[in-house]
Amino acid sequence: MNQHNDLERRDFLKLGTAAAGVTAMGLGADEASAHTMRVVLPEVDSLCHGPGWESLNPGYWKVENGALRRRFDNYGDRARATGFPFHYETHQRDGGSMSTDYDPSLPAGVIYRNDWKPAGNWSLSASFVYHGEADVRREGDSDEWKMYRPGHSLMGFAFGAKSLFESYGRVRRASFLGWSDDGRFGFTAKSGKRNVGGRKPQQVSAPKLEPGDVVAMTLRSELAVESVRLIAAMSVNGKPTISVEQSVDQAAVDGYVGVVGRGLADFSVSEFEISASDQQRQAPGDIECFSCYPLGDTLRKVSGKWQVRFVGLFATDGQQAEIRVSDSPNPQGGWDKVAVSGRAPIVNHEWRRNTATIHTTLPIDPSEATLYYTVWKDGTNVTADTRVGTDSVGPGTGYVGDVPSSGDYVGRLPRLTAPYKLCGLSCHAITSGLQQRDESGWKILGGGDDWQFRDQPTLEAYKHLEDYGFQIMCWEDDVWYLELVLYPPSTDDAYRMIAASICGPTSRWQMMRHWNVINPGDHDYGMDDIKGPEQLILRLKDGLGQDRDYLRRNFQIVQHLITGDETVDPDANPKKWRAWKMPQRDFTLAIVDSRLWRSSQDTAIWDDEGWGHLREIYDRADPTRSLLGEEQFAWLQELMRTDSSRLICLTGLNGLHTVWTGGKRYSNTDDDFAQRDRVAADYAGWVAAGADRVIELLGSRDGVVTVYGDVHNGCIMKNAEHRLIECSFGPIGRSGGRSVIEGFGPQMQDYDGRPVEVTALYHKTHADPELNPHAAREPFYWNFLEASFDPRPVDPTVELRIRNLVDAPNEPPRGGGSIQTIASQTGRIPSSVVPALETLPSSDVRIVSVQGKPIRGTRSDPSGHVEDTRLVDVRAGTEVIVTAFDGDQVQSQLVTTI
Repeated sequence: MNQHNDLERRDFLKLGTAAAGVTAMGLGADEASAHTMRVVLPEVDSLCHGPGWESLNPGYWKVENGALRRRFDNYGDRARATGFPFHYETHQRDGGSMSTDYDPSLPAGVIYRNDWKPAGNWSLSASFVYHGEADVRREGDSDEWKMYRPGHSLMGFAFGAKSLFESYGRVRRASFLGWSDDGRFGFTAKSGKRNVGGRKPQQVSAPKLEPGDVVAMTLRSELAVESVRLIAAMSVNGKPTISVEQSVDQAAVDGYVGVVGRGLADFSVSEFEISASDQQRQAPGDIECFSCYPLGDTLRKVSGKWQVRFVGLFATDGQQAEIRVSDSPNPQGGWDKVAVSGRAPIVNHEWRRNTATIHTTLPIDPSEATLYYTVWKDGTNVTADTRVGTDSVGPGTGYVGDVPSSGDYVGRLPRLTAPYKLCGLSCHAITSGLQQRDESGWKILGGGDDWQFRDQPTLEAYKHLEDYGFQIMCWEDDVWYLELVLYPPSTDDAYRMIAASICGPTSRWQMMRHWNVINPGDHDYGMDDIKGPEQLILRLKDGLGQDRDYLRRNFQIVQHLITGDETVDPDANPKKWRAWKMPQRDFTLAIVDSRLWRSSQDTAIWDDEGWGHLREIYDRADPTRSLLGEEQFAWLQELMRTDSSRLICLTGLNGLHTVWTGGKRYSNTDDDFAQRDRVAADYAGWVAAGADRVIELLGSRDGVVTVYGDVHNGCIMKNAEHRLIECSFGPIGRSGGRSVIEGFGPQMQDYDGRPVEVTALYHKTHADPELNPHAAREPFYWNFLEASFDPRPVDPTVELRIRNLVDAPNEPPRGGGSIQTIASQTGRIPSSVVPALETLPSSDVRIVSVQGKPIRGTRSDPSGHVEDTRLVDVRAGTEVIVTAFDGDQVQSQLVTTI
């Protein structure tokens, strides 16, 4: 150890609490004493703080030269809370232009020990090295920003936290003790009006620090008759100590403890010691693999072998990830004897934090059997979720942790054969309250301090999930709410928000036991209502109210996680529309993007620029307005006319039918569905002309169903003219579903006059399409979609049900009804039929006009038989060419429709 570190250790021991017999330990090591633990960090430098610590803001910290050190100047660290121009118009209308001047100074960030939660009598001691003020100044920065003003910088302890995520403006009960750069030492006020134990924080004068100064700091909590006495001390370079005392309520000091940093004070912590009752020691399980999930829509047959991409997210640094696949969950000889099916480097750079894209070759056709997999990091099996059943779950941890019952599972790839069962999930928020069951029913506890964060909003969420037999998890729109808690100022913080949403014990289990499709929404990119040309220009130009790098980074992260792409252009609009065809080619799941590829939502641009007499000249119904963009629409049109699957499920079109109302009035002449309403702009139906075109396309063949998320309501309805079924689902954890328009009911017209039949409505306020209220003490309406597609019958079947998160499959569906229908009852009424015919067995069959225009795709059975094929908008007596292709041979015939 060098001289500098020797000095740190001497000063630490001089001021520290009794530590006889204590052995220096690495992160997460076993305790060396019944009552005292000293943490010494590893010598290996890393951007990851490692196990034993938890933080809402890991980007504030790094491990350097064996110490925990503050980190500054991260990629995308100057985001603002209100930076989207349209949002500004609708939420902050003041007649003026949006200001782009704001203070990007970050609030206090805390990193906690997750293995101690002391109460009553306890003490902390640590050795800090002050390295000076970090230089983060950029051209145009203001001296008035908080980070550049004396008194903002802080280093010290956090204590009394009831949640491991009390940080960055989310401080509820934690208090701070520390040194600030205006020459003060002592207790500091918390956010808002909350002070230490409700009392004015006590502070004393302290010396200014110079780079290289070693600061020893202690904090002792002593129980008194009606309060707790806090005794704090600070010593610089071994000189006489400075002390401060304060009496507070015990509730203000009991809780998690850690290190706090704020402002530009650059410091490191070489050792951190806790002395407390042994009963207050926690036993969390450290996890190496946050998740490693298969992206079902990447499944392809390449050179006769089935391949799929896995995306792995790892908790700490590593070199290589591997996937091993078997047809048994307990292969003979154990998993270490199973051959590696895919391997990839674990990558760590400015927009990836220890992730791996693993191209994996499956040993057999996934339509023939269920497969299982394990995840390996640097030669170690890291598949099991070691948090389940430990102190890593429960109050204050952010993880509910009651489902699954054990983390000792392996990954599963369910057999992909009919009937295809899909689970639709949306609006997965991680804040505010926890629902529990008692003898009288369900009750939601308040947000509270223990459950300020939670990966699931209710106990027993998905308790019966495996009973549904789902093969596919469709994560649709607002999957992880990147900016719900904070606009993440670093890549690390962004991944922390994502991990809190989809890598908690329950979500990890869901993702690693099913094939996944992830179709993100606006919040997933880190900004509410980001869509259309606006989102693209915000990534291309500065000075438009948002940090350009913040959005670039987020787009790169999102595109990587949903596709496995290794490189992502931060400026390009991602072309993420795609279709996943099942191995037996009888069912297709199509994924479209109705957010990033659409016309501008600002229909009042002329009015905004001073032409008041031309208000809202660009109407929603203007035929030049596009919903999907020309390239994406052309792709979808080709898919509808050529795909051979007998059933198609399409996701990503959030609200083609305008049954959800806007909620603002901008003048006495506006109606409730104001064209400029931010809420109305959420819907695909906001672009009315584009929605009409898509509805007409989807109704041009039978067997098409569209499902979507984000409107915070569960609903199943059908267009009476085009017979297109549209289904919404969610939220999970959020509430505040969109209101229904006037006249809503089982038989109704949407806002644009389209006839609609509503089968189910599961709404925060309404229990069914008749708008009846929910019964008392029912569970809150958090829900998912249960969908089943069976192309095997002569007339394929579709079943759709809305389920509460706690429901078993044998319970009645939610929303007052469900759909069990056949393909022939979907799509517009056919104009003609291609009569049954014989062709090549098990082939893709395509029907085209004699001029070569694609009309319809279908599929022959194993004997080569093709059932009657219904055609829309093709007259009887029309000659068509029917071509079959089985992968090797082609057969064509001329047929006349009847």
